Amino acid sequence: MTEKTGKLTLRDVVLSLLLPGLGHLARGWWGKALLFLGALLLFGVTLGLAVAKGRLAWLAGPSDYWFSTVMMFIVLAATWALALFDMHRMHRARATEQYSFGYWSMASRRFSRDPKGIVGLLIIFLAVHIAVFAPFLTSGHSFKGVPGYYKPVQHAIKMDLRNFRSAPSSEHPLGTDNYGRDVLDRLIFGTRVALGIGAVATLLNMLLGGFLGLLGGYFRGVSDAVLMRILEVINSVPFLVLVLLVRGLWIEGGILSIMLILGIFGLQPARIIRSEVLSVREEDYVTAARAIGVPTWRIILKYVLPNAIASLMVVTTMSIGVNIIVVAGLSFLGFGVSEPTPSWGAMLQEAQEYMRTAWWMAVYPGLCIVSTVFGFNILGDSLRDVLDPRLK
Repeated sequence: MTEKTGKLTLRDVVLSLLLPGLGHLARGWWGKALLFLGALLLFGVTLGLAVAKGRLAWLAGPSDYWFSTVMMFIVLAATWALALFDMHRMHRARATEQYSFGYWSMASRRFSRDPKGIVGLLIIFLAVHIAVFAPFLTSGHSFKGVPGYYKPVQHAIKMDLRNFRSAPSSEHPLGTDNYGRDVLDRLIFGTRVALGIGAVATLLNMLLGGFLGLLGGYFRGVSDAVLMRILEVINSVPFLVLVLLVRGLWIEGGILSIMLILGIFGLQPARIIRSEVLSVREEDYVTAARAIGVPTWRIILKYVLPNAIASLMVVTTMSIGVNIIVVAGLSFLGFGVSEPTPSWGAMLQEAQEYMRTAWWMAVYPGLCIVSTVFGFNILGDSLRDVLDPRLK
């Protein structure tokens, strides 16, 4: 390869410090420029809403909205830092003529050319944005006929029986439910419940399932047989029976109990990682590492796990969508998130009696579930395609 100067110029640094994406725009890198400027615009609008509504932590009080406020400034700082880092990386890439690319470089190039994956990523990004900055986006205004100003969280659970099942209007863009609660506010806070439980449960699936799959696939023999039999026993227990048992024994568990149920029950990543590890451990480079005395833990972490991580990423992405559906289903059946915490599934359960008179109570929660799960599914499908090493 031919080496050239790949240093950032003063103009690039100044422009990127002024606004993330300006440096990319000046260089003609339109895709990255639109990405950073679009993200900055979205965060700027959200910050403007927070300031206008007095919901930043130091405007609303030390105990209110601290999580969203801290996350806002962390995200803004990360956007500036990523813009500078990406400018430096792209300068280096163009300063060096590369004739070969690594596996992850080729996968990222394929992903950037896959519209399906980009759409899925945008849907997930928007859902996460709504969940993290929910207090900045909700109305929190008073109900008709009820004096005073309600905080957004209270507004999502506050009942107003004089204004129940009202149609969408300027005051309530998506209407109110059978208790007079604002549907839009409940949907926004319900995003936190759906993504929070789905993400934590999937993280438990990935960590525990991936760990068991690594151990069983690499060591095989008795340990593999024992681990696989344990998984078969867990999978043989009917899911609803397990939910009823845990919820009955742990009445006060709430959301935490649902996370643990889904985290333990959905250990399918263990089988997938095990099958990948069984093939990787027979490769020549793993055999050579064992022959020269490389410690077992280092072989697993440095040689085996990186070659199995692609399949784990695909399964993890799709599992989040599955867990969101399961959480909504449990809430619909009455075994999920307890009232008055907003939950998409519980909103659907309440709406089934009013399908003809208050259609908005069922349509909007259903659309939220469908669109979010659709985003995770098409992203997982895209990752499965781009991470396949057989695709060139």
